[in-house]
Amino acid sequence: MTRQNKRMKWVVGGIVIGACIFVLSFLSLEQNSVYFYTPVEALAKAESLQKSEIRVGGMVKAGSVAWDRQSLHLRFVLSDLKGKEINVEHTGTPPDLFKENSGVVVEGRITGDGQHFRATKLMVKHSEEYKKPEGGHSMDRVLLEKSLFKNETT
Repeated sequence: MTRQNKRMKWVVGGIVIGACIFVLSFLSLEQNSVYFYTPVEALAKAESLQKSEIRVGGMVKAGSVAWDRQSLHLRFVLSDLKGKEINVEHTGTPPDLFKENSGVVVEGRITGDGQHFRATKLMVKHSEEYKKPEGGHSMDRVLLEKSLFKNETT
């Protein structure tokens, strides 16, 4: 075998191994990706998203929280504060900061009609800016809205 043939085998072997690593990495990344949507986007794409694990962020609508402590079944309405709402169901204990009129990101699956969302994970969204609460007031709603919907155009 000539020296050039040996070098060519190493080059071809390296290319094949590199291509295999790239393909496996890409497939793994695609399977483990979870995309974030606002309620408007999730409702618009609900039919195509119903088989995908997604995240939807919004505000917990006041008066919509129903939690059964015995069965740990939680239901609430997720709103974008512009009229678009999704009914969310979750089994498990909600995070300590979870409450009405607070920001939340839910991870799970949406139904094809977009009206119901089965959450497997709840994450409370909070403002990125720290402000000392004055007089025991909770987080500034304007700052929270700005944080939740900062990339959305009206």
